[in-house]
Formats: sequence, structure tokens, C-alpha cells
Amino acid sequence: MALTANAIPSQVQTFPCPYDATMAFCSAQTIVATGFLNNLNSGLLDLGGGTPVSAAGRTDGIWNFLITAANFATADESYTFRLLGSNDVAFGNGNVELLSMHDIAATAALRNLTAVLGATPAIPTVGLAGTLFQKPITNLMQRVIYRYMKCHMVAVGTGPSVTITSWISRAGIDV
Repeated sequence: MALTANAIPSQVQTFPCPYDATMAFCSAQTIVATGFLNNLNSGLLDLGGGTPVSAAGRTDGIWNFLITAANFATADESYTFRLLGSNDVAFGNGNVELLSMHDIAATAALRNLTAVLGATPAIPTVGLAGTLFQKPITNLMQRVIYRYMKCHMVAVGTGPSVTITSWISRAGIDV
């Protein structure tokens, strides 16, 4: 069975997450290969130090990614988005933690849990300019607070291409 909206009529409420360029990884960045989301702030958010973009220490919020285009033309494309944390500004091998993840794919067989997850519904959703994904996040994992954050995307398939805007929002969120 395909993923569908709940049959009960309702107006879906999203988290109130205003866009703040100082907390953004990218804005309308088109990516055609595996790599970092990085056309703003060099793709790196510094949550501590001398000029933090948020209060130093634990940062809770919503990781937003707005996808305005995703190529699923050959039905073999998939995209995995990962929010990474580190206390090493270089994000050196072994110094990185996975804080959150989400994948989208043309078919269920390309999702991370192939026997459970369905194919991703159309992106953008009919009648909208883009599809907004929102995930509650924190930079605290296993009693370690991570100072830096980056977003990484793994692209698979014949002609992967995705246009994305991604940011962290801390605006009055009660998770």
C-alpha cells in the first residue's frame, strides 16, 4: 500500500520554524552527487565558541529541509540526508556522530528499511512549491554535546538531482 494522507479531513500543522540564514546549511542548492549541503555558512554551524549562532551548550530544535525538486525519473534514485555532529571543526574520521537521518527514494526497495517503508510520495507534493521535512533534533548524544553540525547527502541512481534548502530552527519549539 502506498503512503497516503490520513482520511480524516484536517489542516496539517507544521512546527513554527522560521528560516534564519545564520542557522542554514544551504539555500536552494542543487546537488547531483554525494556530498555536503554547503552553499551557506560553508555548510558548517558553530553552536559554541566566541561567536556561536545559538547559545553555547545543548541546542534543541527542528532540522528543516525543504525539497523543491527531486529526480525520480528512472525509478532507481534515492537520497539519504544525515545531520552530523562533531567537536572537531574538520569533522575528521572517527570524530563525528550521527544526530539524525532521513531518506527518500523512488521505490520502497531503495529505502533504508526496504521491508517496512514505502516509496516516497511525489516531491513536491501536488499543489505545493516544495516538500518540507521537519525532524526534532538535539546536539546532545550519549552525554556529549557536539559544537559543530553539518548535513551530508548520499545520492544513488542513474541521474540523481535534488534541490534543497536546509536549516536548524530554535524558534519557540516545545518537543
